[in-house]
Amino acid sequence: MNYYIHHRDDVLSTNKAQELTEKLELRGHTCTQDNPEIIITIGGDGTMLHAIHNYVDILDKVKFVGIHTGTLGFFTDYTSEELDMFVDDFDGDYHIFSHALIESRCYGADDQLRHQVYALNESRVENIIQTQTMKVSINDEYLEEFRGNGLCVSGQIGSTAYNRSIGGAIIDDTLQALQLTEISGIHHRHYRSLNSPLVLNPKAHITFESDSFEGAMLIYDHLNINLHQTKKIDIFFSSKHVNFIRFNDNSYYMRLRSLF
Repeated sequence: MNYYIHHRDDVLSTNKAQELTEKLELRGHTCTQDNPEIIITIGGDGTMLHAIHNYVDILDKVKFVGIHTGTLGFFTDYTSEELDMFVDDFDGDYHIFSHALIESRCYGADDQLRHQVYALNESRVENIIQTQTMKVSINDEYLEEFRGNGLCVSGQIGSTAYNRSIGGAIIDDTLQALQLTEISGIHHRHYRSLNSPLVLNPKAHITFESDSFEGAMLIYDHLNINLHQTKKIDIFFSSKHVNFIRFNDNSYYMRLRSLF
């Protein structure tokens, strides 16, 4: 089987990548960056996100599995001490878990598409320079006028990431949904918005509009773009999917327990 190892740039992860390469080559597997069938990440959940974005144009051709060089993460099934177990499992059966990416499209005043980006965990509009005002619509129906630092849109898999840190709900892994969560909303007798996480049907289409996004950023996973001259942002589940392979049966609740 052709594979490629994407690892974090630290001594432990680098050494484990070399060790794993040697073990897999002895089993007849080939390491190649050109046409891998499986991407193995060694590091943390952030390492997995970097790998997914590196291969975002060929996600239909590759699958991902992670080895953590710290504690067990949400995107990783093995610890760095379990390389031999991983090598044994690598020759066995596995299950595929597919997750849709969150797609964000940014438009200018002329309605021309300016940016089109994808995220696994979340896509959020955030402005730390000034209060951001946005008209929020769901499926083209007006919901509210938001004022505050920003708004975060996450999927199920991202509900335990940044969304959790701002008070969003954690969504069970048997459910697929979009979630809209406020980032430091302003609430008093003149300005008020929902002020609660809103869990939406996975087919929902979320739109943010503003006369000015000056100073705001669209942050998608660990990446960002400046929203200068943007007037409208559409966010929804994309047709692009990430395929994770699972050789073992680490439960969602075991992963959840690792958070606290």
